[in-house]
Amino acid sequence: MEQQTTQVLLIEDNPGDADLVRLRLVESKSPVNVNCVTRLSEGLDSLTRVTPSVVLLDLNLPDSHGAETFRRVMEHAPNVPVVVLSGQDDEALAIKAVHQGVQDYLIKGNISSKHLERSIRYAVERQALLRALEMTQKQQLDFKNQFLSHVSPRITDAAHLYSPVRNAGCSTVWLELWRPTRRITSRLF
Repeated sequence: MEQQTTQVLLIEDNPGDADLVRLRLVESKSPVNVNCVTRLSEGLDSLTRVTPSVVLLDLNLPDSHGAETFRRVMEHAPNVPVVVLSGQDDEALAIKAVHQGVQDYLIKGNISSKHLERSIRYAVERQALLRALEMTQKQQLDFKNQFLSHVSPRITDAAHLYSPVRNAGCSTVWLELWRPTRRITSRLF
């Protein structure tokens, strides 16, 4: 089975760091195509034109710094996984980034080819799972709303029937009508 080429958008302003990341990606032996830009604005323009498999993002760029950098990328391309490459071992920022949707936070000086390859692969897989989960939740909500729109009028009609039945002292008939409907809706939702 042939591996699909991973399209990487590398947003990194330091040429030495960009070369190091490219070298690590080549060493990984996975098919990869790297598009490198040096400014966040160029990265956002690139994301408008082409959707990469993953964004590798430096947080300190000429036109953006810190958490604002990954927020802007994620707002611009919410379905593209982002892996932060930082020169700073800032645990608080790393946790903040991950809580806000960044897939991984790597320290540039500690990156091996195997570690970078694994981080990219896992980021792409997690993002795909998140998208699938969102689609499933939307489908379930649509089904629930459609089901309730069909069942709700029948329940209302049954409630109108219940009033005379209850007044006649036959509440067990109403319960027999109500219980199956209630079981169905509780199992679905």
